[in-house]
Amino acid sequence: MNFSIIVPTFNNLRYLKFFLNSIKYNSNFKHEIILHINEGSDGTLKFALDNNIKHTFSDKNIGLCSSMNKAYSLTTTDHILYAHDDMYFC
Repeated sequence: MNFSIIVPTFNNLRYLKFFLNSIKYNSNFKHEIILHINEGSDGTLKFALDNNIKHTFSDKNIGLCSSMNKAYSLTTTDHILYAHDDMYFC
């Protein structure tokens, strides 16, 4: 089964990296990760571009609901998981 994991983030790169590593090391499921980057002045946008992470972007914080809707627009699977950038997946 394939999953799309959609994640809003707002200048939280340190935790986002921790979150992404938890999925990389602890998941055996096929998945795509889609971020919505709010502002990204902490380097999050550059990180996503450098690492070929699917994402949407707004130059200011547009809020949680709008962020999730924008990220959802890039999903390619029937199963969607909503997560936060400060979560850790075991």
